[in-house]
Amino acid sequence: MIKFLTGINQMLWGNGLVGLLLGTGIFCLFYPDLQCLKSFGLLFQKRNASSSGSMSVFHACMTSLAAALGTGNIVGVATALTMGGAGAVFWMWISALCGTGLIYAENVLSCRFRNEQASGAAAYLRYGLHSPKLAGIFAVCCVGASFGMGNMTQSHAMAEILSASFSVPAWVTGLLTMLLLFWIIAGGSRRIAGFSAIAVPVLTGIYLLCSLLILFLYRENLYSVISEIFRKAFGIQAVGGGISGTAVKYAVSAGVRRGVFSNEAGLGSSGLLHAEADSSQPEFLGLCGILEVIADTFICCTATALVILCTGTLKTGQNGAVLVLSSFRMGMGVLADWILPPVIALFAFCTLAGWCFCGMKALKSLTQNQKILKAYQILFCTAALTGAVMKLELVWTLADIANACMAYCNLPGILLLLPETKNRCTA
Repeated sequence: MIKFLTGINQMLWGNGLVGLLLGTGIFCLFYPDLQCLKSFGLLFQKRNASSSGSMSVFHACMTSLAAALGTGNIVGVATALTMGGAGAVFWMWISALCGTGLIYAENVLSCRFRNEQASGAAAYLRYGLHSPKLAGIFAVCCVGASFGMGNMTQSHAMAEILSASFSVPAWVTGLLTMLLLFWIIAGGSRRIAGFSAIAVPVLTGIYLLCSLLILFLYRENLYSVISEIFRKAFGIQAVGGGISGTAVKYAVSAGVRRGVFSNEAGLGSSGLLHAEADSSQPEFLGLCGILEVIADTFICCTATALVILCTGTLKTGQNGAVLVLSSFRMGMGVLADWILPPVIALFAFCTLAGWCFCGMKALKSLTQNQKILKAYQILFCTAALTGAVMKLELVWTLADIANACMAYCNLPGILLLLPETKNRCTA
């Protein structure tokens, strides 16, 4: 079964999708005349509220960050380094740079075409591109991704880290996660947004402070690590100066895939959440998406990668949450066991809550049947228990497949609707 799914995953994530993601991102970034970067001027403008949104801009941004700031920034980075070596970090940066253009376009289009029936890519594919079929396929893929990237990978990371630190059985972590998640979801979007608005800033601050402490302790390794990242990104060998094409292939594939997993740029999920913000300026919500990619990949993912590389734990052969925990133990000793596991677990839980919201919005664009929506919530909570006890390889493979399917639906729509992203603000 795993071999079959791995084959599908490799086919979907071939050179075609990697090129489509990077190419579309670069095109969006420079279209027209770097307008997405010029939107930073909106930070100094007065913003008008909109009756279309169901939550404040801050709550929408925190919920969006909650959906993105999960194991992708921690466990996903460890997996990328294991698969593609230090060079994968460079390609994660490139993926994030291209992602700023993509996520800007997604959020602008989502806000411009949002209505009560649909939001996110499902809205602009249906009402902007006038393709109900493509919008429906995207919505189905998004619901699938909510179970993979937004659910099982997260609960698996929680179970792995709590088992490694406190010997908590995986099924116990899964069961508690399922029950707590159901309580959060039962409170609706307000409870999810309120939880994210408190948890995300606090957890991010703690994690970055711990990372900076370790990097300070291992500061003498920073230069060699950064040099290694750039060398391995292009397959340049340390001895003899040769170039390995295979190494480049693995570095690019791992870096781009984990970069997308981390910031979700190009998937269309970001717009599902930003379309709920009470802002009447699509360009401002596009800017919020850019800032989230910076915080997500350029800051948090980079911090994780540098900690792993500077401490030298990548050579131990460990993977996932265990590799990250070993790295933090090198700098913080036993204190890491009391800080990192709860932080990772809560990060993952924030992502679970945020992605349940994404999945619900995608499903609502397909049906308004309350019984089906309730069944989705129950299945989503149950999947958290299932993911906690599944094998890591299978969980990540399913997540990658769902991500690829969303991207294949979303990227052509962005390219065709790019003229709609032109800045209509007066400033």
